[in-house]
Amino acid sequence: MLRTPVLATLLALSLTGCSDPEPNADEELSPAATTAVDDGTEPGTRLEHGDTATLVWHPTTALTGALDLTVEAVQERRASVFDGWSVGDSMQEARPYFVSVALTNVGGSDLAGQAVPLYLRDDQGRLGAPWTVGGDFTACQSGPLPEPFEAGASTEMCLVYLAPDGAHITDMVFEPAEGYDPITWTGDVMGPPKVRLRSGR
Repeated sequence: MLRTPVLATLLALSLTGCSDPEPNADEELSPAATTAVDDGTEPGTRLEHGDTATLVWHPTTALTGALDLTVEAVQERRASVFDGWSVGDSMQEARPYFVSVALTNVGGSDLAGQAVPLYLRDDQGRLGAPWTVGGDFTACQSGPLPEPFEAGASTEMCLVYLAPDGAHITDMVFEPAEGYDPITWTGDVMGPPKVRLRSGR
C-alpha cells in the first residue's frame, strides 16, 4: 500500500507559500509498539460515520495514548476554499476534504500537541495524513491535539485532508504502524457547499 507520511504534517498556508509533507522518522513506530489493550477497539473493526472507537497507540516510546474518537462527518470541498492562499504544486490537482471528529482523552497521559494517526484512504489505496493549517485559515483549523490535553479532556476538531491527483475518499483509517490491521470508518460524504450566485443589478 502506498503511504504518505505517518504523522500529521505542516501545511504553511500563507500568502508566501506552503510546505509539502515530510516524514518524521524519529516518531515512526514499530508494530510491536502498537499492541492493543483490553479496553481498546479491536484492530480490523469496521465502523460507520457517527460511531466511536477507543484508539490506543504510542505517540512516542515513553507515551501511551488512549482516545475515544468519533468520525462525525466528511465533506468534500472545492479547491477554491484555498483561494487567496499560495499553495504548493502537490495541491494543484488535490481534492480537499474536511473531516469533523470528536475526541476524548480516556487514558492517563497528557496528549498535548500529539498527532492522531487518522488517515484518509483514497480510491487508489493511498493513505493521506491530515494537514496542520497555520495562520487564520478559519474554514477548517486543522492541527494536532490542543495543549494541554489531559486525561478526561474532550474536543471537537476539523481536519484537512487532500486526496492527490483528483482521487476520491474511500474511508477514514486509524493505522498507527505498518502491519496494523486498521480500524476504519465509512459513510456518506457530503458534497461541496453550494455557491451562492450574486444577482446582477
